[in-house]
Amino acid sequence: MLKRIFGRKDDAKREAEARRCGGCPLAACATGCKAAVLRMDCEHGEAHRLRGMGLFEGSVCRVLDSRNGMLLEVKGSRLALGQSLASSIQVIPLAG
Repeated sequence: MLKRIFGRKDDAKREAEARRCGGCPLAACATGCKAAVLRMDCEHGEAHRLRGMGLFEGSVCRVLDSRNGMLLEVKGSRLALGQSLASSIQVIPLAG
């Protein structure tokens, strides 16, 4: 019973954090975070290249590493982005 109660608080806490951060830069996401792409405010050529690799509005990615730039998992592939490019992509963090 206690696991259910405490588990619900953890889930509620994660959901509240996701709602509070309605749209934040991808660069602000921590390692292990899943996020859905909201919009890409980068140059047209870069946005076109990213869309071709599977990172587009509505796609879900997972941050594998956020120490030097961003290493993402997108549709089973890994994608490395620089800090400035990751800052220009707005995402919605997802719970879980």
